[in-house]
Amino acid sequence: AVVEVRDPDPARRALAARFGATALDREPDVVIEASGHAVAEALAGVAVGGTVVLVGSVFPAEPVPVDAEAVVRRLVTVTGMHNYTSQDLADAVAFLAGRGRAYPFADAVGAVRSLLDIDAALTEAAAPGAPLRIGLVPGR
Repeated sequence: AVVEVRDPDPARRALAARFGATALDREPDVVIEASGHAVAEALAGVAVGGTVVLVGSVFPAEPVPVDAEAVVRRLVTVTGMHNYTSQDLADAVAFLAGRGRAYPFADAVGAVRSLLDIDAALTEAAAPGAPLRIGLVPGR
């Protein structure tokens, strides 16, 4: 697959490029909306006959208006994905231990904090310009 990314943050776009993603320059056949903040843009920007997969809408937010006529006329499929199984987690760990080593996953974690410092870690993660992820380590 060709993976293209659209993100308003240049640092996140640069990190995505290190994983092999390129800039989005067309209407994609599949959109994976992972932030929960760009659902309307995902629906409007997918190609005719395309699919929008919502994975980031896991928190309370303002309702997103859906132009049902546009969804029907453009043959857009909308689906959501939330939970995963223990096998999914095992597969992910196996990937990270194998082929995933070719990718800079460690660079996606901006800081590692003790689980005892979770309040400060949450504040740091919510701040403007925050790293993609803050790691938490129990008992440190």
